Amino acid sequence: MMYVMLEIKLKKISEMLNGTLKGNPDYLVSSISNPEKFINGSISPLWEKKFISAVVHGSVLLTKKNWIPAGCSGIEVDEPRLALISLLEYFSQENEIEPTGVHKSSVVDPSANIGKDVTVGPGSVICAGVSIGGNTILRGRIWVGIDVNIGSDCVIEPGVVLYDKIKIGNRCIIHANAVIGCDGFGFVPDPKTVMRRIPQIGTVVVEDDVEIGVGTTIDRATFGETLISRGTKIDAQVKIGHNCHVGEYSIIVAQSGLAGSSTIGKGVTLAAQSGVANHSTVGDGAVVASRSAAVSDIPAGMTVSGFPAQEHLQDMRQLAIIRHLPEIEKTVKSLAIAVKRMEQKNK
Repeated sequence: MMYVMLEIKLKKISEMLNGTLKGNPDYLVSSISNPEKFINGSISPLWEKKFISAVVHGSVLLTKKNWIPAGCSGIEVDEPRLALISLLEYFSQENEIEPTGVHKSSVVDPSANIGKDVTVGPGSVICAGVSIGGNTILRGRIWVGIDVNIGSDCVIEPGVVLYDKIKIGNRCIIHANAVIGCDGFGFVPDPKTVMRRIPQIGTVVVEDDVEIGVGTTIDRATFGETLISRGTKIDAQVKIGHNCHVGEYSIIVAQSGLAGSSTIGKGVTLAAQSGVANHSTVGDGAVVASRSAAVSDIPAGMTVSGFPAQEHLQDMRQLAIIRHLPEIEKTVKSLAIAVKRMEQKNK
């Protein structure tokens, strides 16, 4: 595997980002640093004006127009954060692996169909009937089960387990130790065996341009499919139960959980540590706030919070009242005493 150290002139960055250059056009940039901890040979992104005072003298900045202070240089653009993404994409190329084929320590079944320029890193197992599209990278120590279909231009990080007969689309990124296609949690009480296990014979379909975070688990369907629609981004340590359907371009943040057969619409955001109850539906464009529980259906476009989740402003009003409960208690006690005195006086 070969890695490439990248350098780029400030003039070239300016052209790439359609920005305005202030300073030495031949300054070589090889990294990105924080504005308050500038490193020679780097460029520092700055998109919040309040941090200008913390900029180190002599820094090279990627920032908004007229924000470069005296003694500094850099590139001015309309949207520094968007420009930073383009710059990060450029520098991420130095971590890209050149295609190396199948590592000698990996095991590939003869029936597997391996596409052009596929990399299978050390210690991986590719089972019978697997199909892997061109330019896909399996970093190493990855299990790909029977009849799994992986699209083109995917990156699968170490320790990932892909159970039998699941489908991964094109340009997907699956981070380390994610498990996709394991059995859903299904049991029914039985007088003879206490709990009778429900066979899980369905599959998981992950569509194009999906990213799945570290340690995330996605269960196969009892029958039919668990679906992760295109463009969805899933953070680390997320649990998605059997037969869930997640709509296009949704965001599911760390430590969130979807119980079985729940449905997430298009463009939904589930913030960190939020949950959705089984058979519940979260409508298109809805937002479930951090540490909230959607125990019933959430209408499209609504922002909810709390446990159980309710309309966000209503939840905030209730929380505000709760914070004043000690004062309210004192007031109620004082009123009770006053009423009692009045009653005694009128006897």
